[in-house]
Amino acid sequence: MNTQKTLKNINPYLAGKSKITGKKGVIKLSSNESPFGPSANVLAKIKTISNSTNRYPESGSLKLKDSISKRYNLNRNNIFCANGSDEILGLICQLYLTKGDEVIIPKNSFLMYEIYSKINNAKVINSKTLDYRVDTKNILKNINKKTKIIFIANPNNPTGLYIDKFDLDSFIKKIPKRIIIVLDAAYAEYLNNHDYENGMKYVRDNKNVIVTRTFSKIYGLASLRLGWCYANLEIIALLDKIRGPFNVNSIAQEAGAIAILEKGIEKKLIAHNEKWLKKIKTEFIKLPVTVYDSQANFIFIKLVKGVSQQKKLNKHLLSHSIIIRTLDNYNMSDCIRVTIGTEKENKLLINSFKSFFKNEK
Repeated sequence: MNTQKTLKNINPYLAGKSKITGKKGVIKLSSNESPFGPSANVLAKIKTISNSTNRYPESGSLKLKDSISKRYNLNRNNIFCANGSDEILGLICQLYLTKGDEVIIPKNSFLMYEIYSKINNAKVINSKTLDYRVDTKNILKNINKKTKIIFIANPNNPTGLYIDKFDLDSFIKKIPKRIIIVLDAAYAEYLNNHDYENGMKYVRDNKNVIVTRTFSKIYGLASLRLGWCYANLEIIALLDKIRGPFNVNSIAQEAGAIAILEKGIEKKLIAHNEKWLKKIKTEFIKLPVTVYDSQANFIFIKLVKGVSQQKKLNKHLLSHSIIIRTLDNYNMSDCIRVTIGTEKENKLLINSFKSFFKNEK
């Protein structure tokens, strides 16, 4: 009965729309996926290994860990691989939460933090933000003896805004060591800003910091479900104790091991993203909307006329076969999130936005 009562208070995660009934050639800009998919080398490997799906995968993801270790110069023993970073978030909550514990999550953050926390009977405290930016001072104000975990997405999803390294340095030093700090760096590859820190150094200096990463974004492997984290040896050992014996499939392991070492391809994808992030922002700023300085593979926008305008714009875009992410389930019904697509998709998006505001009554 207690479990049923807990689940009744949890709103399920609603993924971004992917289809439009009766339409073909849909432009999906709702889920922050790579518009290009995996590289030719990765696809070739997927074809070869798909012939051995009758065999269980290597249980420890050792080859994948070696590639991650090589790419970021990390100790392989401090790396944990999983069925998407979502699995890691859930396992962390299983490890550290029980009834009566509290979890601090900045308002307007990735919804799975709250879902996993509540599944494990913890109370969620939503810290305040400043114009959608994470306010580290407010997080500190909410810490008490019941606080067990603090979740921070940096850059944040769905806003794309980030905490600079100076603020983050100061913040982490003030957190009691008994509290687990989860830094979700799913979009870290897209940031080249000098004041951004992906979190790896905090793991080296603090036993209570866990950094999560994903292959779903820049590497174009979203459907394979592959993520990893970097943490101290004690945390890694605990995660290994409670994970499933074959939690990462063979195709994902092999694909990830290749993808993460293709720096040249990654560089081209980042250049494409930076180019179109800038172009789309430049065009949208001319329109009667508030465009935030998102630093990921998407743009966060607030509609000045509120919810009704958001609904009309979304309907207009759907009529043009374009799917974006409305943010009603984030309690931001007057906002939208738009993923950077291919050159053709981005041009169609810009034109569709312009036509909507030109004809809006």
